[in-house]
Amino acid sequence: MSAGANLPRYDAVVVGAGPAGSSAAVVLATAGLRVALVDKAPFPRDKLCGGLLSERCMGEIRASFGPKCAAPIEVTTYGAAIFDRERPVVRVGHYKPMHFTSRRTFDAHLVSVAADRGADILTGSAVTAVDFASGTVRLGDGRELHTAFVVGADGAGSRIRKLLGIPIDRDDFAVGLEAEVARESVGREVTNPEAYFGIAEWGYGWVFPKRDTLTVGIGGLAHRNADLRARYRELALAAFGRVPSEPLCGSPIPFGNFVGMPGRGSTLVVGDAAGLVEPLTGEGIAFAIQSGRYAAQAIVEAARIRAPERALALYDAGYRSITRAFRDVRLLRQLVFSRVTRRAFLRALEGNERLVRSHMDVLAADTEYRDYARLVLAQTVRNLPRLARRAVTWAPSGSRRRA
Repeated sequence: MSAGANLPRYDAVVVGAGPAGSSAAVVLATAGLRVALVDKAPFPRDKLCGGLLSERCMGEIRASFGPKCAAPIEVTTYGAAIFDRERPVVRVGHYKPMHFTSRRTFDAHLVSVAADRGADILTGSAVTAVDFASGTVRLGDGRELHTAFVVGADGAGSRIRKLLGIPIDRDDFAVGLEAEVARESVGREVTNPEAYFGIAEWGYGWVFPKRDTLTVGIGGLAHRNADLRARYRELALAAFGRVPSEPLCGSPIPFGNFVGMPGRGSTLVVGDAAGLVEPLTGEGIAFAIQSGRYAAQAIVEAARIRAPERALALYDAGYRSITRAFRDVRLLRQLVFSRVTRRAFLRALEGNERLVRSHMDVLAADTEYRDYARLVLAQTVRNLPRLARRAVTWAPSGSRRRA
């Protein structure tokens, strides 16, 4: 389609220029549609994120941006270390690659690819209103964009999702705190990603290696972690024996609360706006890129058949393929983070390189989440009777009590 007196100025307006939005914009522009990619921030900009690019994610990058798209990777690792607070639980090395990037450079790179493919990049002004009936998107600087399709890729607090009236479960929102800590300040070498359990409730802490810094962060369900700054300090003391001076940034994170209906008619929501963050580890970039591509492909087909109202139905199959896997992970999350079973999970994890490798297989998309969940469940359940016996003690009076 082309712009004209009786046609929208843009075939599609993508709101939010993170990985999901850039993915959608690239696929749409490559298909020949006229696309505006809108973001309230100028790029490059900072973004709270561990910056993990799993092998699954690398595959999604190639699928959306093309096989020659080279992501700006700072560090590639082949192992991982797991801790119960400061106590080492298990270490794995020399297995499958995991890559780490800075979202400041990564997101800017993807936006540049979208621009190269022909998308108009409109940054520095937020969307203030959308008239879905007329296809009018209004920006804070007074501009109006006219379009047949809208993609909401505007993050966890998505304005597009709110304007559509799509509910999201607030109890399943997590909050994250993170700092970029200078490597030379921590007093030890960190070569592989580290995960720390037992500090955040229904969450975990992480130390991810970058070229010049370590990304040190903690996240968990918001309503179970009233003082996350105190938990960050606990994490830093467990990991380094001191609290770094670098400033913290915080952000809400969807955590298993993906929306049931990812849009209405010709308006679709993707990535964090749809709650598409993996409910155990919080991995989100891969699923953001994947959902952006699925939404764009649905719009391309709806435009081809001249039925914009069919976009949501066309997007639904791809969206459900993501959320089916998330449902399996949501059950696994209960096992890993619940106070009733998490000690058994950590006991099963102790020295168990197979479990860690299996999770790395999932990150590489070489194992299904369901198969991984079955393995974790089987090995955790073995430890429940032993831990139950240890949890029961005898008081001096002879009355039974729980420790």
